Amino acid sequence: MTQDLASPDSASPAASDADVDYVLFVDDEKPILSSIQRLLRKQDFKCLFAESGADGLKILESQRVDLVISDMRMPNMDGAQFLSQVKARWPLTVRMLLTGHSDISATVTALNEGGIYRYISKPWDDENLVEVIHEGLRIRRLEREKKRLLNVTQQQNRELQKFNKDLEKMVAARTEEVRQTADMLELAYQQLKDSYDDFVRVFSTFITSRGYLIKGHSQSVADLSKTIAEAMELSEADVKHIYYAGLLHEVGKLSLSDDVLSRAEAKLTRQDAVEYQRYPLLGEMALTAIAELEPTSRFIRHHTEYMDGSGFPDRLKGDAIPMGSRIIRAVRDFVGLQSGLMRTDAMSKDDAFKLIQDNAGKRYDPLVVKLLAPLVDSYTGDDVLPHEDKLGVGALVPGMRLSRDLKNTNGILLIAKGHVLTEKIIEKMLSLEKLENRKLSVFVMKK
Repeated sequence: MTQDLASPDSASPAASDADVDYVLFVDDEKPILSSIQRLLRKQDFKCLFAESGADGLKILESQRVDLVISDMRMPNMDGAQFLSQVKARWPLTVRMLLTGHSDISATVTALNEGGIYRYISKPWDDENLVEVIHEGLRIRRLEREKKRLLNVTQQQNRELQKFNKDLEKMVAARTEEVRQTADMLELAYQQLKDSYDDFVRVFSTFITSRGYLIKGHSQSVADLSKTIAEAMELSEADVKHIYYAGLLHEVGKLSLSDDVLSRAEAKLTRQDAVEYQRYPLLGEMALTAIAELEPTSRFIRHHTEYMDGSGFPDRLKGDAIPMGSRIIRAVRDFVGLQSGLMRTDAMSKDDAFKLIQDNAGKRYDPLVVKLLAPLVDSYTGDDVLPHEDKLGVGALVPGMRLSRDLKNTNGILLIAKGHVLTEKIIEKMLSLEKLENRKLSVFVMKK
């Protein structure tokens, strides 16, 4: 068994083992391993070497390995057999096969049994080999990051349960809600080719399941934008993509920190504003790979531009801004001024529209503002619906059932809708009012 042919120093001694990527090369021909060692001596990953499949397995048993590249033709245990064992015992390790053109049948076997990521033909191109290795390591790092994030999420759930054991059932309900959302996403992905409309609707609910993004009220933005687009008699395709863009306009915010999202736009620091203003570009990038949503992604990229060129990210002016983006900009600000997205002190819908109207021609397209005007009175926002009552905490009594989620000022779920109030929960709401120095409005089902 050989780990280092000539003690290669491929990783900095100062780096911790967790920060170092390990690549194992298995080949019964020592000159080939020596050639690979010389090629990779200056790379930022650690190289390990074995002259047989058995030696390779011993290394894997004692050392974390992120990527394995095995020769196909080896005595006793060929590459397909070796990689099949690697797949069974270390499934997260990325597997590649080094093979000649004459080994195509064996390569197919390796693909089926060893689950290899890709194969590399002999003789290889040095530059291509290095690129392929880095690509494989990126995949492994993503897997590690996914595991780390999962561990972080699990730890946060444990801390939440410890912090307030009385809310354990409600946390379980929230966890189930997230699971159901994930199930809906999986179903939507399977239906993507047949129905982009269903996919966009479900994906929008996933975006708004992140507490701070409820301020954007994507569904309201989408509905109002669609109504205005139809009033303009735009094409059916444009109306569809404007509606999609309204639903997904905040998708780029999923990559932003909670600290940035928790504050109104007017309260962002200069440094935070730089990060925040990237979200339309990130939203466009997130949808670029889906050809059907290319027009949607274009509307999302430009939905934060202003007519006078003071918006972001491209500082477009006037007609250079797509009409769909101009519609979403006005509607998004109308809704956001009422929800706390733009200012800490939320405005009434009449005051919000007056601000929009006062900036017609400067920030907003005058035609869009004109068509928004008749929709203002019918916009409900957080108005009380026919099946519910809006009460202060002092008017609550045990036995009432919540008709909406109860959240704190940061948008974090405290009690899920449908929960029946008890005397103890009402006492906690009173304590929350004192803690946040504000009066709570609680929506309950009518009896």
